[in-house]
Amino acid sequence: MAEPPDDLPNLRHLRLFEAAVRLGSLTMASDVVHVSQPAASQAVARLEKLFNQRLLNRSPGRIEPTPAGVIVNNRSLRAMAHLGEAARRVAARGRGQPGGSLERHATAAQLRALSTYAEAGSFSAAARRLGQTEPAVQRAAREIEHILGLPLFEGVQHNLRLTPAGETVAQFSALALKEIALAHEELREMAGVFDGRIVIGTLPLSRTRLVPEAVVQVMQAFPDAKIEILDGTYSSLIRSLRTGACDVIVGALRGKDCGQGVTEQPLFLDSLAIVARAGHPLGQGRVAPADLLKFPWVLPRKDSPARGVFDRVVGGGGDRGYIETGSLVALRGVLLASDAVSIISPRQVDYELRQGLLTTLDLPLTDATRVIGTSLLAGVQPTALLSRFLAALDRVGGADA
Repeated sequence: MAEPPDDLPNLRHLRLFEAAVRLGSLTMASDVVHVSQPAASQAVARLEKLFNQRLLNRSPGRIEPTPAGVIVNNRSLRAMAHLGEAARRVAARGRGQPGGSLERHATAAQLRALSTYAEAGSFSAAARRLGQTEPAVQRAAREIEHILGLPLFEGVQHNLRLTPAGETVAQFSALALKEIALAHEELREMAGVFDGRIVIGTLPLSRTRLVPEAVVQVMQAFPDAKIEILDGTYSSLIRSLRTGACDVIVGALRGKDCGQGVTEQPLFLDSLAIVARAGHPLGQGRVAPADLLKFPWVLPRKDSPARGVFDRVVGGGGDRGYIETGSLVALRGVLLASDAVSIISPRQVDYELRQGLLTTLDLPLTDATRVIGTSLLAGVQPTALLSRFLAALDRVGGADA
């Protein structure tokens, strides 16, 4: 995930720039945004200084964006679309019409204050992250309430939390700021500098081989890249994806359960098996589903496709206790130290199977497949770095198919 720069652009300047590109005239753009022509020229100059690029080519009676200007304008349009979507969703909640629009009246500093509060969980933590005083951050975030004409916070000072509307605005504010950060990153890529950052959310199967091998390929091509591999549950990773804190999730796909605004791309079909330690009492012949209930289970999390397969095969496990974990390290440790069994992809424990530490039990499973792939925000425009990672996943996943 690209980090928002410390020096954020004036959103009104971005609106002016977009109008100038669309109309081909700075004079006409100044009329649309209601500023004087000298002020419009100064606004473009400030954007060019901020992005360290010439953004407009001027000729008699016409202006056109430079290649850098095309990048900035494209990301600006996407940022404004996120803010417009936030305002529309808030208005659709039926608690009155917004008192204004975010893209017209909010500042980037206000958006950053609100989105940082949502991520940090408190104004004191947000202030530390931003290097500002707590009153300044709180004042900036709460000014958005006046812009929209709706409360975004509820509770008292020491138990303050975002309302559902506040969570929506914070989410799309973060996405808008990310687009601005990605403009900076794309401009560096255009100059041949690939030092951007991507955050990869990993679900259990992808952590062992799929993501590591793809990351190695990316680092070989772009040694200055910064890559963060983020482990977590699907629910936590999907929240990070929706706020722009994560760029892509790799693992078992959820289909229609992934929710609105997320696009899934399959890589390969994976099969599950019942796994236990080498020398397990059930490892000598064909196993019946009823036999599995005689032993403790190490189960995948309830929201995972593998858990659904377990429920179908074993009927929910009866009344026995069980261990639930998404940690391969914990699962491996429990299986090796006990007679517990688990349902897992052989790919996830390939090393242990090849070393003779674990074994698959002789119980053929029906309907025990799941699709492994990537989840991204719908309509995302990947940087060259993220595109290279997705292509590497395709190659590694193709080899696994």
